[in-house]
Amino acid sequence: MVNIPDDVRARVVSYIQHQGAKSKDGLADLVRTSQQRYVDVVGAITDDVAAKKPAADEWSIRELTRHVITTETYVTALIWHSARSQEPPPRPGGLGMTVDDDGRPFAGWVDALREANAKMLETIRGLPEAPDLAIKPVHPFFGPLNCREWAAFQRVHDEDHVQHAGKILVAVGG
Repeated sequence: MVNIPDDVRARVVSYIQHQGAKSKDGLADLVRTSQQRYVDVVGAITDDVAAKKPAADEWSIRELTRHVITTETYVTALIWHSARSQEPPPRPGGLGMTVDDDGRPFAGWVDALREANAKMLETIRGLPEAPDLAIKPVHPFFGPLNCREWAAFQRVHDEDHVQHAGKILVAVGG
């Protein structure tokens, strides 16, 4: 379990709540920019570089990207359902949840990432005019978040993994 200091947690939650108050277009733009930053970092990586790990117990870019896709797909469904007063889907795993690797070339995972990104943006832009903000699925680190705050969380998640991907690439010489 990742330990986040209370002051950092409070700043992140405040940021998420502030950004979650933006318009649908404002939220979509916020998320779109962080999605693009991640794609810019990993989009042209070769299969060999994507598979390299900085250490045996750390993720490769391939594993990190599968995690980003899995989480974004889940958060998209969570936003859609909770905004419409529906029970959100169950989490598809614990922290670090990631879809199984089907062996496709890394470029195929980048395509899947772009598809997940587009679906997330479509979901945010398609939020009801008066989404249900009372349903607040609990984030394991940041507590209860409504559908708009979950959209803002995606920005935080993407930016965290932009940095993570950069560190992996430096470590593996990518």
